[in-house]
Amino acid sequence: MALFLSTTINKMDSKCRVSVPSNFRSSLQKQSFKGLIAFPSYKGPNIDACGIDRMERISDDLDNNNEYSQEEFDLISLYFGEAEQLPFDKEGRIVMPKKLVEHALIKNEVLFVGLGPTFQMWNPEKYKKIKELTIKRASEKKLNPRLKPIPKGV
Repeated sequence: MALFLSTTINKMDSKCRVSVPSNFRSSLQKQSFKGLIAFPSYKGPNIDACGIDRMERISDDLDNNNEYSQEEFDLISLYFGEAEQLPFDKEGRIVMPKKLVEHALIKNEVLFVGLGPTFQMWNPEKYKKIKELTIKRASEKKLNPRLKPIPKGV
């Protein structure tokens, strides 16, 4: 399984090409599709992304698991319907589809944020505001994130 760690900002050129961080690429190169799967986040102005292996596991789980609520199934269906397969070029870049760029309000820089088994792409300024708000809330609530499993659906 791919593992995505760290945060990196890369420039996007006028043709909407952006280099995927090398550590993300090396995780994705081990998979059957040499690229990434990206779709608009339904939680905010960012792009959710993962490798093809994760999408295949979700698809298999849908076929073999009847425990999904109708709402969960509907949301997963949206993800598959909105997903874009973005192959790497020779330089390790992807071409960002216009609808994803517009959704994430990306201008000329893309912030890649590792989330373990997945990652996100952001407008760096939008992410900075979310990050500051998250840190403030955590401080106010005295949260201490321990290394335990992430709740299902997050």
